[in-house]
Amino acid sequence: MITVAQRLQFEDVFPNEKKEDVVYYINKVSKETLLRTIGFCNTNPTTNFDNFFTNPVLQDDIFEKVIRYSKKNNVKEKPILISKYASLKLAEHILSNQKDFLEEPISIDEDELNLFKAFLVINTELNNNQKFDNLNSDNFENLVDLTLTFKFPESDLALFSNDGVEFLKLIYATIYKVDELFKFLNSKDDFVELKIEFLKSFNTESEEEFTKQMKFLFGKLLESKTTENYTFEVDDDTALKFLKSMTSENIKIDEDFTVLKNNPIYFLDEKLFSTVNYFFAVDKFYRSTKFKLKEIYESKEPLKRKYGNFFGFFNKNFSEDFLMKNLLDDIFHKKYFVKKPDTEKELDGEPDYYLRYEKNIFLFENKDVLVSKSLKSSGNIDDINSLLESKFVKDGKKSVGIGQIINSIQEIQDKKFRFDEAVNSDKKFTIYPILLIQDRIFQSPGVNYRLNDWYRSMAKEKLGTNYDKNYIKGLTVIDIDTLIFWAPYLKQKDRHFKEILIDHLKRMETHKKIYASTEQEALYRSNKNLIEQLSSISTRQIPFRVSTEDFVQKFKEVIVD
Repeated sequence: MITVAQRLQFEDVFPNEKKEDVVYYINKVSKETLLRTIGFCNTNPTTNFDNFFTNPVLQDDIFEKVIRYSKKNNVKEKPILISKYASLKLAEHILSNQKDFLEEPISIDEDELNLFKAFLVINTELNNNQKFDNLNSDNFENLVDLTLTFKFPESDLALFSNDGVEFLKLIYATIYKVDELFKFLNSKDDFVELKIEFLKSFNTESEEEFTKQMKFLFGKLLESKTTENYTFEVDDDTALKFLKSMTSENIKIDEDFTVLKNNPIYFLDEKLFSTVNYFFAVDKFYRSTKFKLKEIYESKEPLKRKYGNFFGFFNKNFSEDFLMKNLLDDIFHKKYFVKKPDTEKELDGEPDYYLRYEKNIFLFENKDVLVSKSLKSSGNIDDINSLLESKFVKDGKKSVGIGQIINSIQEIQDKKFRFDEAVNSDKKFTIYPILLIQDRIFQSPGVNYRLNDWYRSMAKEKLGTNYDKNYIKGLTVIDIDTLIFWAPYLKQKDRHFKEILIDHLKRMETHKKIYASTEQEALYRSNKNLIEQLSSISTRQIPFRVSTEDFVQKFKEVIVD
């Protein structure tokens, strides 16, 4: 369910006590407790105010304070103390102030109470950052705004608190994308130095060694998820060097955890390590790789002269023309699928990927979009809407994403489509527009709903009498990780992809009336309907799971008989 639980603040629990900053409290906690807390919170997200303390007397006292506050302020949902976001903020403070910590604890009670207060202070700061002044006045749109405000800033961590399936998917997709990246870097002599220096940044000398160490770490993380053991011991010198490349003694506070993302591993002693966040650790090998490659690329003048701006080069040459095209060609590999012809030079307004099967047309626009760290952490609905509009609708006077899709639909409806003459006949075709995104943050609840709302309005206005909702379907926003994860299922039957799109669009575009005999039942059904409409396609249930054999095959380099 989509729930908006209140974060406990310092004033809620200790209304008569002066609040200090986070560092004040963690400086009263022993170093070992602090370092272990990072990994513990990452592995045990259910820790809350009612199970935080070892001492039952102290636990009961805190519990009573929270209950008293909740009753006084009519707080119906159970408040939360620790979120993924709060855990990362605490990790930043701990890892950036290690030299000042106590070597020995004053007492277990003191350690736990000061940690508890540190979390409360962090929650106060996080709550103050969220702005609700400009929420949409319409009732349902207000709920969309509220969902985006709460969920968008945290969606690059995980969409759900129970993130096991998301984590499996991330590992599966990351292995695939890293493999494709190496194929791309091996495809031209121009990229040899780029690959060599990239490997060196991980203290590895070969693609094979890099892949082996990456998969070994992924295996350890999966083991940790299962056992809830958040520390790992490593004796192999090569593995230690590899892990050391992902650590830093110069952690700094940053609104988007930039330094933590680049250094997701930390050591408790010489050979004992843990991770600040499972998703950051996996993202280090692809999502964060883009910035390491940019750093190397910018030092290579011949590459810049030949290929221009790094992000233009990476997004077009790799994300679109290599990663996306290879994946979609593999999924839709049968000869009777009609695709746009290959040309030496891309034509103006050309779809990023085009597919026709029988009387169905699938129009893909690929978007590899960066979100500024200030926007992600702002919690401001106006900023989020402005980002969605500029990146996926129109950037100044230039149509992007949705705008390009509508232009292609207009060409098809006007019987002037340049990339498939067969659709310029008198036949009726059903068109499925698809926005393929490279970053999972745009699978945040409410993003597809809002973009589809804008797309429908624009399509009606531009197409006029040619607009027919029965043949021009709603917009589907799907991330490339989901396509990678679903690829085996999509290849089983030609109809599977269309069926998933139809089911998703029906759920997203259907407004259900609520009939209930009690207020509690009405609230339950309202929330259920909200989930149905605002959920991304990546969270829809499909009759498929990656087989154990297929998943295990991804780790063949590190499996020991």
